Amino acid sequence: MINLPHGPELLHVARRTLLDELLPLLPPEKVYETRMIANAMAIAARELAQRDAAEKERATRIRAFLQSIAADPHRAATEETLAVLIKERRIGPAAQEPLHELLTALTTAKLAISNPKYLSGNQG
Repeated sequence: MINLPHGPELLHVARRTLLDELLPLLPPEKVYETRMIANAMAIAARELAQRDAAEKERATRIRAFLQSIAADPHRAATEETLAVLIKERRIGPAAQEPLHELLTALTTAKLAISNPKYLSGNQG
């Protein structure tokens, strides 16, 4: 068994080193790019840490919606399936509100990973 830090922990340490130790040494014209790299590292760490649970939750929500509209049970419970159904206009008027709720939930879950400050109202 390997007891090394995993991806999210490694990214956290690398990000802290970048921001705390390297950023102060860089010229001012490199600060923006360095902060962008640090933000990308934070997003990647959250994605790694939450990936399995997020994918399972997403598939569960989509599957429930597909069942509620009596879609082909052999269709994969993916966002791609939803996109095809929307594009082909195969989701009836009665399912528009549940579809809106589903898309809002999926978007909120993605924001929780990619930009949690936005959800908390602390965009600054």
